[in-house]
Amino acid sequence: MAAVNEERRQAVEQLQRDLAVTAETVEHPNGLCTATATAKGEIKALHLHPALLGQGPQAVGEVVTETVRLATNAAVQTSFNRMALALGDGVAIDVESIAGDSPFRSTWNPVVPPKSAAPDAPPRRRSRAPIVEDPDEDAFFENPFGRR
Repeated sequence: MAAVNEERRQAVEQLQRDLAVTAETVEHPNGLCTATATAKGEIKALHLHPALLGQGPQAVGEVVTETVRLATNAAVQTSFNRMALALGDGVAIDVESIAGDSPFRSTWNPVVPPKSAAPDAPPRRRSRAPIVEDPDEDAFFENPFGRR
């Protein structure tokens, strides 16, 4: 038991060291800005394409802010991933229940909206899955919204 506790302590210490230096680099979808940021939002590096500077201060501010946000989200996601690897998914789920969903698990709102192949196509109707009765189904895990 003491060996398991020592391994966990060492894993936590290593995780703390890893998280302290975790930073991610992200390029803005328009390709005019690249930012490196930590999970705390610290900007480690920022590279602006000369073409961005010609678009005026408002555009520069918006692109830089969005790129840093994307880099910070990527660093936070990397932190969540490392925590799950080091401490297990159960701990990661507990942390998410307190701190909120990880950036890539929460509703993803891309900077550039996806291009639709057929914008005039009518929306598809989802077919209902057939309800299968299972006498061994545990009521705790039953989906009350799936049965009608």
